[in-house]
Amino acid sequence: MENIEKIKNKKAVIILSVIIVVTLLFIWLHSCMDMETSSEESGFFYKLLCPFFEIFMGKGNVTELFIRKLAHFTEFLGLGLELMLYMHLLINEKKIILVISAWVIGTFCAIIDESIQLLSGRGSQIADVWLDSFGCITGVLIMMGIYIIYKKRHLAKS
Repeated sequence: MENIEKIKNKKAVIILSVIIVVTLLFIWLHSCMDMETSSEESGFFYKLLCPFFEIFMGKGNVTELFIRKLAHFTEFLGLGLELMLYMHLLINEKKIILVISAWVIGTFCAIIDESIQLLSGRGSQIADVWLDSFGCITGVLIMMGIYIIYKKRHLAKS
């Protein structure tokens, strides 16, 4: 039975590794876009999402800049979820070590992301690294919360 669990865990690690690589490719390829292409894409998502966010923020209060910053946060929130789950599957350490490791890796990925933007001529902002890092730690903490809830429910059933 233990062998089956190891095989399942190995498959999960491989699948999650692929998902993380695809996520990073998505993030970093978007950073390689020139300013005009990036602006067109942001404009598309602004038109798509603006009516939804105006429900909460009021008519005329949603900007394209808000949508761009939300995209930064959301991409790295997803990466944080993935990294925390990956760390949990890969490393059997205290949870605080997993949280810090996943956050540091995500923040390093954010630094690479902004460096790519700098090299692609779009400009780079330290504020975006902070926003990405905050998105990552949010994803990490959400995944940690999910794990805690799962463990409590699993132990309650045993």
